[in-house]
Amino acid sequence: MKFGLRNIRYLLQSVGNPERQFRSIHIAGTNGKGSTAAFLASIWMEGGYRTGLYTSPHLLRFTERIRINGREIPERRLVSYTKTLRPAIEKVRATFFEATTCIAFQYFADEGVDVAIIEAGLGGRLDSTNVLLPMASVITSIGLDHTDILGKTIGAIAREKGGIIKHAIPCVTATEDENALIQIRSIAARNHSTLGHAKRIVMCATNEERPELVSFKSRSFSVRDVSVGLKGAHQVRNAQLALATLEVIKKNPKYRSLTIWVNNATVRRGFENVVKNAGIRGRLEMLGRSPRFVLDVAHNPPGIHTLVEALRSLVSKPMTVVFGVMSDKDYSSMIDGITPLASTIIAVAPATERALSARTLVRHVCRRKLPGRYGGSVAKGLMLAKTAGGQILVTGSHYVVGEALKYLTSKKS
Repeated sequence: MKFGLRNIRYLLQSVGNPERQFRSIHIAGTNGKGSTAAFLASIWMEGGYRTGLYTSPHLLRFTERIRINGREIPERRLVSYTKTLRPAIEKVRATFFEATTCIAFQYFADEGVDVAIIEAGLGGRLDSTNVLLPMASVITSIGLDHTDILGKTIGAIAREKGGIIKHAIPCVTATEDENALIQIRSIAARNHSTLGHAKRIVMCATNEERPELVSFKSRSFSVRDVSVGLKGAHQVRNAQLALATLEVIKKNPKYRSLTIWVNNATVRRGFENVVKNAGIRGRLEMLGRSPRFVLDVAHNPPGIHTLVEALRSLVSKPMTVVFGVMSDKDYSSMIDGITPLASTIIAVAPATERALSARTLVRHVCRRKLPGRYGGSVAKGLMLAKTAGGQILVTGSHYVVGEALKYLTSKKS
């Protein structure tokens, strides 16, 4: 891992600066980036626009990271781009993410996308994606994550995320933390960038008789009783942020051709069809019936808190939790956060060097006098969970959910 824009600028220059050849939206934040990006991409697709989507990490296949109109980049194109870029990659010893970002931007330019939704990898200020001059910058939430890299406080992390704000380019945020907002406001002011909060731009209300239906209203949009395609109140907030971003872009006459077909009907279909259009998975995703598996990529303490709040209204009994984390995470707080939902916590470790060992994790669980069991690999943990019956939650990391999806969708499971 390297931080800084020198390498990515060299790679992009070596292939003709493709990042300058398409319109974009740039998204940073602690949680909610992928879902917000998916809502935006889905709405533009429903409007008939050729839409690129760049997210990370992937769950099943690397090609999930780079999509146009929901379709993953073909492997042959990926191989071709890699061969072309290899001399430049080796010259500057570019990282995996730097090379991937360059390939994504080159693919979007070559395919002539109308708009690309780009999710930052880590942080923002020094992230490889921060070479864009987008139509709008978006900052989702700010929480304590990657503190060894981004800083130990909310303010420090907000400064890194706020680094995506560009001169005279509007920024939209959904963060509620006042310390984070102080930093973001300051950065926006220095850059002469207008800063809007999603809640002030878009009003939303839940249908009292049918809580699964939500109404959104802003100056340009009025969408009544729509079913947001991702479960949980937090996904309503992500949808609200996506719509607020569209509202800000729609104000700018320069982008009239890009928003003329973005209307109430396309917003409704975009929200409803977000899973199909954007290919997003692992967000309160439910598989099977007996037992029922619930998969969610919550991977830090704020994410676990949001997950628990969402599941309170969806499940009535404690769940068996298949849980694995990365060793650089605040896993103690994550264990504490998941406890109210858990009848048993089965500790697992996905197949990556960053993973905390399942034995270490189960020791931390048992020290809290919680019902913990050693699961080993994700597949073995899932097999063990099946014997417990009831509903099974799989969470703690994208890697855990990715391996669970592979196992649960294979014929062997």
